[in-house]
Amino acid sequence: MNMLQAVPGFNAESFLKFAANPSETSYILDVQKGLVNAPNRKELIQHTYKAAMSDPEFVALFNEKYIPRFPTNAELLAFPEGSLGRETGLHLERCGIQLDFSGIDVSVFYNMEMNIIGYLNVRGIRTHDIYHTVLGLGVTPIDEYALASFTLAQYASPYHMLLVASGYIHTTFHAPQDIPKFLTETHRFYELGRNAKSFLGFRYEDHFGTPLSEVRAMLGVQEV
Repeated sequence: MNMLQAVPGFNAESFLKFAANPSETSYILDVQKGLVNAPNRKELIQHTYKAAMSDPEFVALFNEKYIPRFPTNAELLAFPEGSLGRETGLHLERCGIQLDFSGIDVSVFYNMEMNIIGYLNVRGIRTHDIYHTVLGLGVTPIDEYALASFTLAQYASPYHMLLVASGYIHTTFHAPQDIPKFLTETHRFYELGRNAKSFLGFRYEDHFGTPLSEVRAMLGVQEV
């Protein structure tokens, strides 16, 4: 542990606690706080910055400071059957959560400097459960690791790299029966992320009334 604690920006204690209990979101948020304050943050996010800047639709969102209000679950469920909005509402209802992560301290994402990376982090937390819906993923640990793997392929975020890394530890020691499934799903969603269109600049909030199948086609992930 002492050697891990010496890694700049790495909260080893919270990382290992999250690996043991991936349902405890506060631990991984503490890991994110460490990354935000890492002395070599510029080097850590070099690939993420390049991916963000190479997506003109995402840059347009950043320039607009596109941060629409969060819809309630009831508002989402009022969208037509099979639409992105309704399917997202059903996902949230099944999981007993809200799109705004009500009750969870996600201030680390909102307290960053609002540059291109800060805005990417804000968009990431705001669209997290929309990604779940688009990719047909639930909220089991393997589903979360699959989503992190997909996102890692899209823009090489060190935060998502650590999420996937925690999955190797969790699965090895706490769910060894799931090792084959973990490896299959994280690999499958990494490849899906590499081949899909960039999810960063898509205006999900403008498409809540669009059929989910059409949204998937727009994003190049029909086969999920």
